[in-house]
Amino acid sequence: MTTLTQTDPKATVLPLLEGSTWPGAAEALEQVHALPVPTSKTERWKYTRVGRLFNEPYAVPTGETDPALPARLPIDVTRVVFVNGHFRADLSDDLKSQKGLVIDSLKHHLSHGPVKEHYGTLAPTGERLFTAMNTAAPTDGLILLVTKDVKVDKPIHVLHVTTWERQLVQPRDLFMLHEGAEAEVIIEHIAMDTPEAFVNSVRECVVGESARLTIHRLQHESNGPANISFEGVRVASSGHYSLSTTTLDGALIRNEVKVSLSGPEAHAELNGVYLLNGTTHCDNHTYIGHDVPDCTSDELYKGIVAGKGTGVFNGKVYVKQDAQRTRAYQSNANILQGDDAKVYTKPELEIYADDVKCSHGCTIGRLDEQGLFYLRSRGVSDAEARKLMAHAFITEVVERVQNEEWKAVLTALIDAKLARL
Repeated sequence: MTTLTQTDPKATVLPLLEGSTWPGAAEALEQVHALPVPTSKTERWKYTRVGRLFNEPYAVPTGETDPALPARLPIDVTRVVFVNGHFRADLSDDLKSQKGLVIDSLKHHLSHGPVKEHYGTLAPTGERLFTAMNTAAPTDGLILLVTKDVKVDKPIHVLHVTTWERQLVQPRDLFMLHEGAEAEVIIEHIAMDTPEAFVNSVRECVVGESARLTIHRLQHESNGPANISFEGVRVASSGHYSLSTTTLDGALIRNEVKVSLSGPEAHAELNGVYLLNGTTHCDNHTYIGHDVPDCTSDELYKGIVAGKGTGVFNGKVYVKQDAQRTRAYQSNANILQGDDAKVYTKPELEIYADDVKCSHGCTIGRLDEQGLFYLRSRGVSDAEARKLMAHAFITEVVERVQNEEWKAVLTALIDAKLARL
């Protein structure tokens, strides 16, 4: 194993990664030693600077603190609470109320067959430093196992709370849906004045034949930690995977999703809304691999960036040579408000099949001045006119949410944020 000097930036995190007994930890630690910290010369991290995350050592996170939790969502959900990455059964709802469903701390199930079969298969450690760090020493995580033909009766609300500064929190989730299963998950990240903390998440999702997994991710960590996440997904024949990410507040955010459509008629839908101001930096990196014929994907991300905020989007659709009759659509649209706001966007298609229908595109602009003039000429104030047009711009993404109750909650949060841009 390579010996690191104190001048190597990884020396600030290594003490927290050693001695873990999680599966694959020793091998992952070797990869942490071998992989460099991404810099501006690393193409996939060109616009997202992460070197500062390694400037100072971190403390070991503890879940024993008792935070003041936010009010429950105004919809019927099963709430699961993690504090500083640690599962808190005492703050969570009854998680054993439905047969054919397992919701629990992942570390309690590491020896179980389904976990041993799938853990680590969708989050390789050899190509990404942050995945290797997480695999070397996860804090804790959520297991979601839905057995054949079981439909989870209400959404699962996973609440991640970060409560104190300068800690390295590494959540590790494993979602497994067997044939014909269905589940909807709301993942919410909140923080309580923790600008020096670092949350490094990995989630693996295995979607079985004809199964349906819907995830809504809400990020609103005002004055919160750096939050870097990776989601590895495999979708089997006729399976459906949907991820909607809404980013309203945060410091440094990197959302990376890698989807493999591995069976005929598999479908993936990725949606994103980011409303950034202040100095918030949000980077959405997506990859959808069409590995077999007759699969479909649809991707729509829209952002409004104001103040000194920065938005980054890099989406890649990869179609293998044998993946005939692929249908893939990708779009990223952005509005800039102010001279200091920045957006970097790079949609990509890499196609090796000839019978496909694929499209991609991106736009960067400002609110339509003619539309603003029209509204103001009819007595609408400038501030309200801008809010109305921004709302209309974002609505296309929000309307893709099929859960009407969650859509109403999300719309209210987005409108409140738009009023502050």
